[in-house]
Amino acid sequence: MHVKGMKLMKEDTAMRRSAPTWWLSVLTIASTLLWSLTVLAQESIGQVTALQGQATVQRADSAQAMPLSVQSPVYRDDTIQTLEASKIKLYLIEGTELALGERGTMTLSQFVFAPQRHTHRGVVSIARGIFRAVTRKVLPQTTFEVRTATAVAAVRGTQWLGEVTPDATAIVVLEGEVTVVHADASVRGEVVLTPGLGTDVRGQSPPTAPRQWAEPRVTKLLQATTLP
Repeated sequence: MHVKGMKLMKEDTAMRRSAPTWWLSVLTIASTLLWSLTVLAQESIGQVTALQGQATVQRADSAQAMPLSVQSPVYRDDTIQTLEASKIKLYLIEGTELALGERGTMTLSQFVFAPQRHTHRGVVSIARGIFRAVTRKVLPQTTFEVRTATAVAAVRGTQWLGEVTPDATAIVVLEGEVTVVHADASVRGEVVLTPGLGTDVRGQSPPTAPRQWAEPRVTKLLQATTLP
């Protein structure tokens, strides 16, 4: 009896020592399953349609960037970065096309596409890089904005180009119309750009008056964002 009792005590002690490890394994599995279900529950808002060189994406719930390839899905709150000598083009589900040139950073900040409510709202934040946007008014209540450190540009059915640095934003319109204001609401001034006209927003200064851009400047932005 004494030997049997000692054996039972040893087994009980071993079970107690292994309990924390067992629970840790259970928690790890549960966390992995929860993360997987969250990813599966998300709906893609578009995909990569063209890529030259290399680009990465960082999801809102991840601290690690992952490489992108053609046909990779993109999601709301994704931050996309292009490397040197690289550029990428996205096609969103409501028909917007976005192209980002080399060493650019772009976040798909907001996206609401609700045909049943005749509503579409998109907000893209660009921290750095040359971009091209082709947007279409597919629903009555359609708004699309590009936000940078110095500017907010609102569009309704248009094609336009921009170049963004941490302290300046340049925008030119190829088709349609774009309204540009400063990102800081206390800086007064609004300009409306029509085809061929551009503006610059630097520091705390309001957007410059619309003016015709020289062809070489437009060509530079076109070349930086042209993909098949």
